Amino acid sequence: MKKTTQIILIGIISIILFTACSKYDVEKPNLTQEQKEDLENKINENLEKFKDETLVEGNKLQFLQEIAIKYERLGQYDNAIKYYEQILEKEPQNFLVLNNLAFIYEQVEELELAEFYISKLYLNNKDDRGVIGDTIRILVKNKKFEDAQLVLNEYARDFQDTTTLAFISSQFEYIQRMRKANEQ
Repeated sequence: MKKTTQIILIGIISIILFTACSKYDVEKPNLTQEQKEDLENKINENLEKFKDETLVEGNKLQFLQEIAIKYERLGQYDNAIKYYEQILEKEPQNFLVLNNLAFIYEQVEELELAEFYISKLYLNNKDDRGVIGDTIRILVKNKKFEDAQLVLNEYARDFQDTTTLAFISSQFEYIQRMRKANEQ
């Protein structure tokens, strides 16, 4: 079987599996019916635009990203994940996608997957305070206190301004407090 045929079959099977059942049963965002309908209409519009054969790859990826974000806002995490994963096939270091996948998996308490995506994001963003805080939080939730401390130590080596020192101190206290709570 040709590689393209295999990829298409995998894509079709993935779509069927994702739409057949939603495995994420978490509290849905508090949206009005009008907001839900608006998001669903925008998803449909973007799906139609995505089918346009004249679009360049970058524009197609933008439509996929908009679709994924709207599904995420609707609380339809399985659909959001499907579209985010399609983007990662073309842009494996996409900041927004890695960040949003880590967030989704954290929300549905699939912490191993949350850690996987936040770790990929962390590798290329070791000086981003938000990424550092998210990485530490997810590692702590996974009870990987030593790894969280290593992330903080690496960040602390490079920064010495007072705002950053306050951030480092608060993160250190958080790790210690959670480690202590875990031991009890």
